[in-house]
Amino acid sequence: MNTSQFTLLTSARYLLGVLAMLLTLLFATVALADDDDEEAEERPEYVVLSQERMLKHDIVTASAASGSLSLTTRTFGRIVHDPASLSHIRARFDGVVKRIMVNIGDKVEKGDTLAIIESNESLNQYSITSPMSGKIIARHANDGELTNGQVLLSVANYSRAIAQLAIFPKQRTHIAADMEVTLRLEELQQQSSISHITSSPDDKPYSIAFVNVDNGSGYWPLGAMVEGYIQIGFQEVNLALPKSSIQELDGQTIVFVKEGERFYPRQVKLGNTDNRLVEIVKGVQIGQQVVVENSYLLKADLLKMEAGDDD
Repeated sequence: MNTSQFTLLTSARYLLGVLAMLLTLLFATVALADDDDEEAEERPEYVVLSQERMLKHDIVTASAASGSLSLTTRTFGRIVHDPASLSHIRARFDGVVKRIMVNIGDKVEKGDTLAIIESNESLNQYSITSPMSGKIIARHANDGELTNGQVLLSVANYSRAIAQLAIFPKQRTHIAADMEVTLRLEELQQQSSISHITSSPDDKPYSIAFVNVDNGSGYWPLGAMVEGYIQIGFQEVNLALPKSSIQELDGQTIVFVKEGERFYPRQVKLGNTDNRLVEIVKGVQIGQQVVVENSYLLKADLLKMEAGDDD
């Protein structure tokens, strides 16, 4: 065998080796693809749930329909006390403090006696009563002291407060008094409305929207920073569902569509949203029954079935 024949034979063997490797990889890829198909086929297509179980687990469905999304603009501000909820109490006539009836932290009702004063002119004693219900937050006098026109006590009722929200020029044209506002403080949320709008008292480049806050729970502390979502309009959409309908499964956004006792996971495409509803662009048709409350329980059942756990 000469040199040229040897070279050709070596090249042929090399090519055959490469071809064998490619065929091996091809078959392996096909096998993996078949395995993936088998795994995909193992996922249950639906969850079966009787009416009795639906009631037991508070699973609620509703017909998919058109909706109206709230258009909001986001603002920031601070909780301050309501000026009408704070009273600084003085004696009507100068005299001697005969007795202070309350102390800091005491709760009082409107009309309760707070102090007894002896008038310098008549030497008669008279009572000072609380002008409002609330709590004593400051005490500046003790028995035997002269009143001298000073503040003796301060009463506050912080069950009422105000959120002062900064409104910037680009927002101002869209915002007016009486518009609805959603206030948020960490996990707290409260609905209210704008009572009035004024210019910033410090000549800053924004206006101030005043929003009444119900602080009967005491969970909205004075000085706390809050977010305000002011509703400035609405957007009509062809189909909208509550946010509670939406679940994530294997990286896909889904809802559960009810057909008889079967609940099918359906991939959906989302559009615009507000704090309650989300627009459904694709994946659900108007009139279909969709799980709108506790849909996460169906997702859990689906995952259990996939794992082979029937309990």
